[in-house]
Amino acid sequence: MHPDHIMELIRRHGARSRESLQVAERLKSLLPEVLLAVKRSQAPHSKGADAERKALNDGAYLDKIEEYVTLYAEGWEARIQYETHRMLLEAWRSLNAYQRAYQQVRPKDS
Repeated sequence: MHPDHIMELIRRHGARSRESLQVAERLKSLLPEVLLAVKRSQAPHSKGADAERKALNDGAYLDKIEEYVTLYAEGWEARIQYETHRMLLEAWRSLNAYQRAYQQVRPKDS
């Protein structure tokens, strides 16, 4: 891979990781509000722990948890890609520097 392509991948994965993890954190902070809203909607039919159990198993609440988990996983996958491409770029730079140094000290064939 060309180093410019690797740099573009680093930028893309870094931005995607940052965005996904920020959105996931926002969703995580909203989960208690969603649970409370679902629990209130259950209130006429159930009270106390029964309402809590029903709210925790409600489809709307479970969908929000699924959305959070998906975004969180995407953020960490992008973070891993970011780190992997950074290491690849550093390996490429190191190899390139080694080859240049070797070319300078290698005896010339006559």
